[in-house]
Amino acid sequence: MLMIKTSTKTINSLPEDKATISEATEDLGEEELSFYTSIKKDLAKLEVNPKDSVIDKILSYSRSL
Repeated sequence: MLMIKTSTKTINSLPEDKATISEATEDLGEEELSFYTSIKKDLAKLEVNPKDSVIDKILSYSRSL
């Protein structure tokens, strides 16, 4: 058995008050909102809605492994 030693603390590695699920655009500052607005169109281009047949092929492949 291969044993690996890590130096990362596993207990309280990230304080709960620092961890957030997501930020709403209303919570962004002026600078962040300006940046988000400037890249919003490019982000929309990256959005993908695959066909059901593509999803079925991916699922079939993953089940075959």
